Amino acid sequence: MKARKYHFCMRPGELAFRRSRLVWASLFLLIGLLASLAAPVPLGGSAQAAGTWTDVDTLSTGRVQHTATLLPNGRVLVAGGRGYGAGVLDSVEIYNPITNTWNSARQMTNARYNHAAVLLADGRVLVAGGDGDSAVLDSVEIYDPQHNAWYQAEHLIYARMDNTATLLEDGRVLVVGGYTGSDYLDRAEIYNPQTNAWMPTPRMNAARDSHTATLLPDGKVLVAGGSGAGGPLHSAEIYDPVANTWTPTGDMHTEHSSHTATLLTMQRRVLVAGGTSTATATAEVYNPSSGTWTVRANLNTGRHLHTAVRLPDGKVMVMGGYKLFSVEVYDPWADTWTTVDALNTDRFRHTATLLADGRVLVTGGDGGGPPSGFLASTEIYDPAAPAWTAVAELSGPRHDHTATLLMDGKVLVTGGRADQCLDTAEVYDPATNTWASVDNMGFARSQHTATLLADGRVLVTGGQSDGGGSLSSAEIYDPDTTYFTSAASMHSALQAHTATLLPSGKVLVVGGMGAEIYDPTANTWTVADNLNNPRLVHTAVLLPSGKVLVVGGDGASAPGSAEIYDPATDSWSLADSLNTGRYKHTATLLPSGKVLVVGGYSASTPLSSAEIYNPATDTWTTVDSLNTARFIHTATLLPSGKVLVVGGANPNKLASVELYDPGLDVWTTLDDMVMARHDHTATLLLNGKVLVAGGVSLEDAETYDPGLGFQETWRPELASPPVKLGLGLSFLSEAEGLRGYGYAESSGGGSSSSATNYPLVQVRRLDNEQLLWLSPKSFGPENYLSQPVNGILPGPALVTVFVNGIPSNSVMLNVIYPQTIFIPLAMH
Repeated sequence: MKARKYHFCMRPGELAFRRSRLVWASLFLLIGLLASLAAPVPLGGSAQAAGTWTDVDTLSTGRVQHTATLLPNGRVLVAGGRGYGAGVLDSVEIYNPITNTWNSARQMTNARYNHAAVLLADGRVLVAGGDGDSAVLDSVEIYDPQHNAWYQAEHLIYARMDNTATLLEDGRVLVVGGYTGSDYLDRAEIYNPQTNAWMPTPRMNAARDSHTATLLPDGKVLVAGGSGAGGPLHSAEIYDPVANTWTPTGDMHTEHSSHTATLLTMQRRVLVAGGTSTATATAEVYNPSSGTWTVRANLNTGRHLHTAVRLPDGKVMVMGGYKLFSVEVYDPWADTWTTVDALNTDRFRHTATLLADGRVLVTGGDGGGPPSGFLASTEIYDPAAPAWTAVAELSGPRHDHTATLLMDGKVLVTGGRADQCLDTAEVYDPATNTWASVDNMGFARSQHTATLLADGRVLVTGGQSDGGGSLSSAEIYDPDTTYFTSAASMHSALQAHTATLLPSGKVLVVGGMGAEIYDPTANTWTVADNLNNPRLVHTAVLLPSGKVLVVGGDGASAPGSAEIYDPATDSWSLADSLNTGRYKHTATLLPSGKVLVVGGYSASTPLSSAEIYNPATDTWTTVDSLNTARFIHTATLLPSGKVLVVGGANPNKLASVELYDPGLDVWTTLDDMVMARHDHTATLLLNGKVLVAGGVSLEDAETYDPGLGFQETWRPELASPPVKLGLGLSFLSEAEGLRGYGYAESSGGGSSSSATNYPLVQVRRLDNEQLLWLSPKSFGPENYLSQPVNGILPGPALVTVFVNGIPSNSVMLNVIYPQTIFIPLAMH
């Protein structure tokens, strides 16, 4: 497929419960992909066991007929609904998948249920219509996540409930159909956020509610089924926003109401499944090219008032329904439905949301009356199936080496040991799966450091010499020339030390009793304040405050101690001590700003314990232990916010792998690596995989794939040379495909759904793994403009776009203080 070019740059009571019928309220259907000639893509697993439902933090209020909207920061906004014995709700809650917590947000102005919610192109959420119990509403309000505030918008022309709301390509919102309390509506209207005004469209061809509305790749909207005065409908029609016309299209073979509708991207077709009060099991597919419907394989269980989600691998999962636990997955290639692990709680009128990391969040719903009532429970499904794959071997065995991600996405490996210390270096290219030797270092060294500088070069410091002594020498690798050049020597000879890139662009090196700072511009070392405790084989983490946390290590009194360096005052201060002293452990900055310390060695014993440091309270908290004790392992923060721990020793080398979910505080054992190893390296690549290389007596390398199973042509692909991102400036992308491959909509098309086929943009600082989600000023199929970027420390960083649970290839850039820049990118 021809690559599309684009650029990034910078700039300064439901009318007494609707007694006569059941009404569906919560459909959040994420897109399935259909390609009759394409090879099937397997389903996948991740932080919890693959393909299982895990109960997570509960809502503060049980609710049904609410809405759930994925926000640009990866969180989920739940608004309104009805509470058991509490009537109609104006309360709002936000779920944070990283911390697994629900927090109350500012309440709506109007209590409502059976309303519609849609994310606007500026990242705000439009809520329209619904039932206020005493009357059907024409009120509209907009939630601003930046200020946690609701603002009144212009009222609808027609009061309505059970309506749909669809974000059009031009940023306007189409609201369709619904029920007035006495009549079914054949009226639709369009909201323009720029003018805060509603415009009526011509009348629809049929009055309907409990229908679906699906944005098609050509920008038109398919409205299908629903209920009218005569009962469930099999009719469908197309709205053309350019011509402002409604046109009948082919009738469905079966009446569908309270059903789901999913755009299948590969063939740009729409899957309709289930629905009607008789809980049909029928499914059919709409072809926009011919305007016809084709009957597909029946569901295993008839259902209505259910939800559906397109998983990242292109299959479609339907969940629950009236008094149902069951879940099944549709394979569009094989035209088959497969029953999978059931929900923990039977529920209908709930919501289902595809999170940025590909997991599925289900919230609330009706448990079928007492004792279940209206549910506050929520649960998450993880579809991933992680896998290890052997890749090209290093030129020879090495351990105690370094691996550094370069600005072009390649990985520089330096030094280490085999039979003796090595002065060799080589570069891995993920695009070609090849290793290439580069210039030798000036000194053979192991247990050294290698730090990516802000200008894209790599500073190598210290280490152990072949004779076992420590080195004071430093050198710099230039990726443009592939040569090493000598840098000024450190004041102290060090090995098993740490090196941390500071926001100033300087590098803090810590080891023994001392610390010193390298200035790449002046090529000078400056002695810093001494530590309070001597230490080596410790860890150092740059905190979001710009200070550096140093933890544990092997020294006279260091294993249980921690201390913090403040570059502004050049001073060390003692922090709270670890609960368990340790060295040869790992320390990882979590998206919450806390630091996870894992495993290590203490009193000649490998550790399985883990603990988290909270900089805000200066306290350590013991968390769930590893399933296998280990030291000299690696820990890698994944784009999902989970931590991958690989290999190590106990005391023999391990092939075992574990994944930590900070929100659930759970370690899950994953499939073993191809090779057992310790003293290896692990590097997150731009394609989202993790490269593990070397280890004692090993030249082998392998990659970890998180296992979402999507085809590469579906993922946003970002590519650029090294560039800069100015703090305080906006981030602008002119692109194609920012609303999903083929403009694939991730919505069930119903009143509780909000499409999630929009870009969630994450910036991740490389050296300390600090994460920031950007907030949009606007986005569309071909552009994305962020709010001013703040809240992340300067330094090399990854930018990743998540659309429909699929991450892009990341692009490397340098976060700096304000400067206008230009970033060329490309997308399939």
